[in-house]
Amino acid sequence: MHLDVEQLQRFLDGELSAPEAVAAREHLAQCAACRRRVAEAQQADAEVRAQLRQLDHAAPRITAAQIAARARAGEGARGVPGVRRLRWAAGIVLALGLAGAAYAAPGSPVRAWVRAALAWVSGKPDGTPTSPQRPAPEPRSGIAVAPGQALIISFASRQHPAEVRVSLTDGQEVVVRAPMGAATFTSDVERLVIHPTGAVRGGGGGGGGAVFEIEIPRTAPRVEIQVQGERRFLKLGPAVTGANRFAL
Repeated sequence: MHLDVEQLQRFLDGELSAPEAVAAREHLAQCAACRRRVAEAQQADAEVRAQLRQLDHAAPRITAAQIAARARAGEGARGVPGVRRLRWAAGIVLALGLAGAAYAAPGSPVRAWVRAALAWVSGKPDGTPTSPQRPAPEPRSGIAVAPGQALIISFASRQHPAEVRVSLTDGQEVVVRAPMGAATFTSDVERLVIHPTGAVRGGGGGGGGAVFEIEIPRTAPRVEIQVQGERRFLKLGPAVTGANRFAL
């Protein structure tokens, strides 16, 4: 696991606790990617400090020219019109002059803002990793029932390909989940019947079949799972018999 943006910034600013700093150094000693991010961040800090020093002089035109040059150079890399980047460059020069004191304060969020702004103008990445887009969650249906003293969960028919996954939880109810449209449910006193339909909307398991998830409370006295009358799983007090994953 890499250092995140906050850890990286606090490490550079000397704001980590002693144990956190030791852990960060140990990670950096083994992780080339994070060392590269640290080096880039240090270089960006140096550039910003150089810009701030330039603002102390009577004529800050050199600073503006440098930022404008970066804007023109970055135009092709990002595909953003150069005029817009030049306007942003002028705004950044003004912001640096107004935020100089805040930037110098330890832990100031202005540091991260300025670094990101300069990276955007120059067309360079700011080192912040982008999160990959996750697929939309699969629509699921289900039912929750009290376990009672001796609950039987019965699959009325077999289905292939399909899989049953059983887990113990700290909840108070037995919960059964399945892909939308993959099953219907009938509940009675200490009995839950699952009727697989063979239809799976939006996908199911890795092999294209449905995945039935059954959550059983650890405190349940007795829960048995059957497939067409054949016992496949039994929880009797703390003892468990049978596999927690099996084909339907």
